[in-house]
Amino acid sequence: MARPKGERKSLDVHVTVTPELAREIDSRGPRSEVIRRDLERLYRLYRYAIRQVSLSPEEACLIVDALNGALMDADSAPMLWAEVEDGIRLEGLDAKWGVDGQALIEKLRALDRLTCLALVDAAERFWHECPDEDPRQAVRRFFLVRE
Repeated sequence: MARPKGERKSLDVHVTVTPELAREIDSRGPRSEVIRRDLERLYRLYRYAIRQVSLSPEEACLIVDALNGALMDADSAPMLWAEVEDGIRLEGLDAKWGVDGQALIEKLRALDRLTCLALVDAAERFWHECPDEDPRQAVRRFFLVRE
């Protein structure tokens, strides 16, 4: 039997959360619905935010390279510029990718927390999905790079 148009197939996914996060979820309604709705909102916000940043494929590659193995959360994401600065200073990532490193650092310093999180998320997805793919091509998808 075919599903009506627009009806989405559901997958049963189990997550473990801290008691604090469980209280946050429970204060918003039924757990499953809240988690689904909030993740949809978050991922849409990431797409909106990342579209506001104009990055070249090489700048996105430098960010991905600098964040390889980095663990960043909502509190540390605004320091994205410092991770990139360290990568430039310690590993010469600006020369590796042919990027004006100081200009990229200043661009990243000017971003708000949400946009920094969106960039961190894009880099994490890159490393999860295609670490062996040509990075200049892959970052176009994750960072929504416009030519």
